[in-house]
Amino acid sequence: MTMNTTHVTTYWTLGEASTVIDFLDTLRDTLWETYGEEITRMQREACGEFIRDTDQYEFEFDDDIPF
Repeated sequence: MTMNTTHVTTYWTLGEASTVIDFLDTLRDTLWETYGEEITRMQREACGEFIRDTDQYEFEFDDDIPF
């Protein structure tokens, strides 16, 4: 197996850079809409689901907030 490399232009005009950023924003949003819940689940599973600081104490607050 050989490694392929992709060369990316490192200098763009302001318009080209703006277009690339817009494209990446759209791509990120589309991927998040499609796979967001699955990505979140995968990341939680990779972290062991619950990472807790054993030095912290969790208080159970049931007070109504007066507003």
